[in-house]
Amino acid sequence: MREIFVPNFYEEGGRIFSLSKDGKSIYGEAVTVRGKSSYRLFSPLRSKLSSSIKVGLKPVIKREDHVLYLGAATGTTVSHMSDAVSSGAVFSVEVSPVPFIKLMSLSEVKKNVFPILSDAQRPETFAPFVDRVDLIYQDVSQPNQVDIFSKNMLFYNSKRGIIMLKTFSLRSELSVKEEIRKIEENFSVEEVKDISRFHKGHLAITVSSS
Repeated sequence: MREIFVPNFYEEGGRIFSLSKDGKSIYGEAVTVRGKSSYRLFSPLRSKLSSSIKVGLKPVIKREDHVLYLGAATGTTVSHMSDAVSSGAVFSVEVSPVPFIKLMSLSEVKKNVFPILSDAQRPETFAPFVDRVDLIYQDVSQPNQVDIFSKNMLFYNSKRGIIMLKTFSLRSELSVKEEIRKIEENFSVEEVKDISRFHKGHLAITVSSS
C-alpha cells in the first residue's frame, strides 16, 4: 500500500483505501488486513470524494482538521473522512431523520464523528455543537447549494472548502459557469474536476479563503 496526499488514504492496484483504527466494515465495504493494520476499500462508485481523488483532485485535508460535513446522509463518505482526520473531528450535519439514525450508529464506531440533526441552510442553529471549522465538505443536492456552501464558509470562517456541485439540474453550461463565479465572489477556486464518469452531472471543486 502506498499512502497518498490525504492522510491515512492509501492506493494499491488503482484502488483507494482508508486506514481504519477499528478495522470494521461500516456499510459492507471490503476490509483488507496487512499485518496489524486494516484498510477499508473506498470505492469511487460509492463516494464523490473518492471519485474526485480518482480523477486527479488533490484536496487539502489534514490529520488534525475539524471538518464540517454538510449533507452527511447515512455516513458513507463521513466514515472515510473520519479515518483521514484521525486526530480531528467530523461534525456531520443531516436534515433527514431516517439517514440520521444510521449516522448515529456510525458515531458509536467512529468516535470522532459528531452527528447533528439540522438544516445546513441555517448554520447558526448548529453552531453551539461545533467548536471550530478548518474545512467544510458539502454534498447537498439543492438548487441553492452554492449559497448554502458560501454561507457556512463565511459563518464559520473556514479556510478551506470542498463542494460537490450538482450540475445536471442547472439549465446550461453557462449556468454552471455562473455558479462557479458565485463561489469566486468570496473564495479562491483551487481546482475543478468533472466526476461525471462516476457520479453523473457533478463537479468536485476545492476552494480556499484568505
